[in-house]
Amino acid sequence: MSYENVEVVRELHRLWNAREPTDHLVAADLEYVNPPDAIEGGTRPAEAALRGILEVYPDFRVEVERVLDAGDDVVVVGVAHGTGASGITTHSRQGYVWTLRDGRATRLRWFRDPAEALKAVGRI
Repeated sequence: MSYENVEVVRELHRLWNAREPTDHLVAADLEYVNPPDAIEGGTRPAEAALRGILEVYPDFRVEVERVLDAGDDVVVVGVAHGTGASGITTHSRQGYVWTLRDGRATRLRWFRDPAEALKAVGRI
């Protein structure tokens, strides 16, 4: 199932960057986990979290550099890009761990440092 999970995550990022629906690839109760030191740290429903990101950075997108199979988890290393209301643009290399069950994403963990994402799945 790992190859399929990698392909689901690649498609999720492609669709999300294009602002196309991803409902068919995401569980209705998808969890979003921020690092503890984030402005809104901890676990919460993904819909609200992702909507909040787009409110701050309407053009937010992730330029995927690397996708790694970790069984039920898939690690994405990439650069997040976005322009805030102030006009300031951000470019930040980050890591994400997607957890999938039955071909659908059930959890998304965000890490400020890609090494932390790799560590979370035992790759470092």
